[in-house]
Amino acid sequence: MTNEYVAILAQSLVARGSLASVVREAKARADGVDPIVLEIDSCKRLEIDWHGDPDTIVARVQQLGSPAPARRGRPKLGVTSKEVTLLPRHWEWLATQRGGASVTLRRLVDAAMKNATAEERISMKQNQLYNLLNLFADAPGFEEAARSMYRNSRVGFEKAITDWSADVRDLLLEKFDEIAAIHQGQENEVGE
Repeated sequence: MTNEYVAILAQSLVARGSLASVVREAKARADGVDPIVLEIDSCKRLEIDWHGDPDTIVARVQQLGSPAPARRGRPKLGVTSKEVTLLPRHWEWLATQRGGASVTLRRLVDAAMKNATAEERISMKQNQLYNLLNLFADAPGFEEAARSMYRNSRVGFEKAITDWSADVRDLLLEKFDEIAAIHQGQENEVGE
């Protein structure tokens, strides 16, 4: 599955699609101005150097996607070394586990991600939507939109962003509906 991206400039959606197509379209439409590019699913912002022609920018962005060799970890596998602080009893327990501390921690994190509760998934999606919504913090209705999102009020959310550009509204409502779907699934589980 290919990730989908958006470029946002001056509170308007400039481009949507694959990373290469978004970079090319954004560069063509907003030459000289640096739009904000986000990966839609996670709403994570990409730092892009907009200097040069579209092909150069795309090549540079694709190089960023491949990790540079690091001193520790297994960069070819996407593994990077970072610090974890645990109490001595945690290190002792980890030392007794099959595969050692790193393997055990990865297994525990994978299990927690796989078995996330509905509340945890809702919180994650709300944080993602807030990252996107925050790009429009100066727009009228922003604060009410944020409150409505946390209350899971689609009516209030939609009303708060009613004056925003249609393409931005559609994207925000798409992300809002992901949260609502988790709420709905949670209600269905309770009703059974």
